[in-house]
Amino acid sequence: MDIKNQIEQLIKPGDGFKHKWINTGDIVVAQWVRVKCQFGCSDYGLGACPPNTPTVDECRVFFGEYKLALAFLFQVEADKDNYPSAWSKRATRMLLETERKIFLAGYPKAFLLNQTCCCECNPCPGTRLDCTDKKNARPSPEAFAVDVYQTIKNIGWEIHVINKNPSIINRVALIMVD
Repeated sequence: MDIKNQIEQLIKPGDGFKHKWINTGDIVVAQWVRVKCQFGCSDYGLGACPPNTPTVDECRVFFGEYKLALAFLFQVEADKDNYPSAWSKRATRMLLETERKIFLAGYPKAFLLNQTCCCECNPCPGTRLDCTDKKNARPSPEAFAVDVYQTIKNIGWEIHVINKNPSIINRVALIMVD
């Protein structure tokens, strides 16, 4: 059984997401994403966010070490002033379980870039060294400088900037596999 079929057996579709196998060459890493994290994101500086992540150039090297990834697109109705944190935590648990199953199926390089900033600890201690749940803390694709909009376009899906509230929001996760 090839890698894709073997891993497909581990994924349980549902809970408002779709997934797709992608070549890592479709993942776009861009400096502007890091700048938007640094200037504009309230999570900047938390344990799984920049500057506690590799540099943009190190992220490019990281993605170059893989050929294959699973992209996940989650869509949920949300109000920006009342983020659906319970839903997000369920999605994160499912993604972490999937990453673990892929690892145990013989793919030691399996690594999740989560659909949101790490929100395991409240409050976050603010540094990777002080993180109280290092085993489950995962960065988002944006924390690894992924231009999510262009990457999603490259793989044939579509997402847009959300310009009204409440609205359907899009969350993207990647599980790196090789």
